[in-house]
Amino acid sequence: MPSSRYAQIWKIAPVFVLVTCVTGIGAVEHTVAPSDTLFGLSLQYDIPITWIVRANDLSDESIRVGEVLNIPTEGIRSLEVRPGDTLSALSVELDIPVKQLRAVNALDTDLLAVGQRLIIPPPIPRGTHRVLSGDSLLSIAHQYDISLEALKTINGLDSDVIYPNQLLSVLPPRPDGHEVASGESLWSIADRYGLSINDLKTWNGLQRDVIHPGEILVLYQGLEKSSIRTPSADVALASLPKRNPETAPAGPNVEIPSFGEYFYSAPTAMRQPNDEYWESPDASPLVDYHHAQKVIEAFDAEIEAEGASGSRLRGYQIILDPGHGGLDPGAIVSVEDGDGNPVVVTEDEYAYDIAMRLYRILVRNGAMVSLTILAPDHHVRDGLNARQTFVHRKNEVYNDEAHNGNAAWRPVGGIQGLDLRKEVTSNVIASTPASLRRKGTLFVSIHADNTSDFPAGTAVLFDGENDEELAASEKLADAMASRLGAGSFTHRQQLRVLRNNPADAAVLVEARNIHYHRNAWALRSAELREQDARMIAEGILAWVDAR
Repeated sequence: MPSSRYAQIWKIAPVFVLVTCVTGIGAVEHTVAPSDTLFGLSLQYDIPITWIVRANDLSDESIRVGEVLNIPTEGIRSLEVRPGDTLSALSVELDIPVKQLRAVNALDTDLLAVGQRLIIPPPIPRGTHRVLSGDSLLSIAHQYDISLEALKTINGLDSDVIYPNQLLSVLPPRPDGHEVASGESLWSIADRYGLSINDLKTWNGLQRDVIHPGEILVLYQGLEKSSIRTPSADVALASLPKRNPETAPAGPNVEIPSFGEYFYSAPTAMRQPNDEYWESPDASPLVDYHHAQKVIEAFDAEIEAEGASGSRLRGYQIILDPGHGGLDPGAIVSVEDGDGNPVVVTEDEYAYDIAMRLYRILVRNGAMVSLTILAPDHHVRDGLNARQTFVHRKNEVYNDEAHNGNAAWRPVGGIQGLDLRKEVTSNVIASTPASLRRKGTLFVSIHADNTSDFPAGTAVLFDGENDEELAASEKLADAMASRLGAGSFTHRQQLRVLRNNPADAAVLVEARNIHYHRNAWALRSAELREQDARMIAEGILAWVDAR
């Protein structure tokens, strides 16, 4: 990380000290008692923990006895953007769709600036949709997978006309149709759904009260029987793809043992218990290397099944370098959950997950993607929940069969370890047909270090042995930082893995600086790790578009 002996060159958006981070509609003051936790206060006042955190500008969920907290009991009306905030992260935090946040703030882009004030629309009940400009009844029906007729019926609408900010119920009181079972009558079906027999007969064109098993009845006026989907439970289950719970596909006609989100073996511990805990590898580096190749094949098969999302990266080769790994866990920090219990985050496990999510996005956009190190037991992991943090397993290997087959050692820090990552990169580039990398090669290292020398925003670090290498990497860093959210910045720093790197341009991304506890909390969210990967990919695409 930064050292006083290195030249410090910073390019960063200004960071403001925020005295008031949120404006509430109504608030009460609460003096913290010895038994209080934020989780308990959120239950007591029936509001999300994040509202209390933002209203009091807390960096984590630690509170002190005697401290006076503002409790926004009636919601948040507006907030100021903090370093690291993004529109999609705020959407998750506040449980408000991104589309609504854009609309009420008249935003043309998802990019935010630190200190920018955002209007927060009032919360709406579950099962309700707030009409936005451009919405139609048909688009809302498709969004919530209900029929247009059901949507109009439950909202008492006689026409298709709706207005911005109008609230619509999107939870139908009954299904679109009903398949008649043996022993049922029109009376029993009408009673079950709160309908009249006459309505059922009219909507279904029945002249008599006689119905037959297997017959489909529509339960809304104007709905056609041909549009009803009412498969029986047995039919629905039979239509699901069958997968042996002990195996997972790994390319054509190949299956590998799986245990939930893990392959070949799973961690012994359910979560990382403390900052000293680690688990040894189950096999030799060479065996783990071959296992890792099968895991990547399985992941590639999943990506191929999802289909391409674009071709803008076709002709580019991108080498992803998940930070640390193997014998080197990187940063390990402990934060408290809402009950005051320690939650331990290990950098290398989460950096690898962001790298794999980025791998998927880049491949789907046409890039040829490789990794410097590989995990033999997983690719992308969501985890059971945010409190069960990923366990530090010292089983990653370098993506080099010859190295793992000889006097092998697993990834480590220091000069040898960093140089071997560049050697792997050089070998990967040399073994790739020129046609698949005709437009250029990139090296992106993913980290989530713990450093007080940097602010909380995402950092993109660059370096170069000569002017040409430096200029190429700086351009990539600038393009990426423009897409990484409020407070993101670029910084030149002497990093061995970037200097004399065989790729055309090389950067190191500090996706989350976990010195700041809110970043350590965010890193545990699968949704926010996916967002981090998506923004890094958008930065790479911005660099491609600017060339």
